[in-house]
Amino acid sequence: MAGVLAGYGTSAMAAVSVTLKDNTSPKITIQVGKPGHSPNRIDTVTFTVPNANPGDGTPIRGSEEIAISLELRTTASNPLTAFLTVDSATPLINGQGNTIPMSKISWTASDGDIPSGTFAGTSNQLIVSYSGYVNVSDRHTFYFANDTVYDAGTYNGQVTYTWFVP
Repeated sequence: MAGVLAGYGTSAMAAVSVTLKDNTSPKITIQVGKPGHSPNRIDTVTFTVPNANPGDGTPIRGSEEIAISLELRTTASNPLTAFLTVDSATPLINGQGNTIPMSKISWTASDGDIPSGTFAGTSNQLIVSYSGYVNVSDRHTFYFANDTVYDAGTYNGQVTYTWFVP
């Protein structure tokens, strides 16, 4: 059994009017996946469960780490707060209509700036928030829980990360 988990980053900013005398403007950016890729490219993590241990509770490490970078540029006189959320509401699905909930996928952070966690299987899961200027990067390693026996097949899905200022 193999599964695929992919992430795609978006960046959005609510309507804010700011005048700064030094020509610096508020800025919010996110990069999920390999730097330099087009915004339409989705990096993929693959999990391969060995035939010998499906559902035995041994977590399966994903095929690659995913880099996530966040930047919020703001000033002390306009201390904005930005939130990183993830939409993991749609489960992994195979061609026969079988599903695996995204809540079976967790991740560990290499340094904790963007913390470790588990997908909640919801559309608006808060991962982290920052106020004021921030520029952080982290690498996440993903794991499949492997605590349930699922029908064999390739399961595909996608999660969407959103970094925004309300």
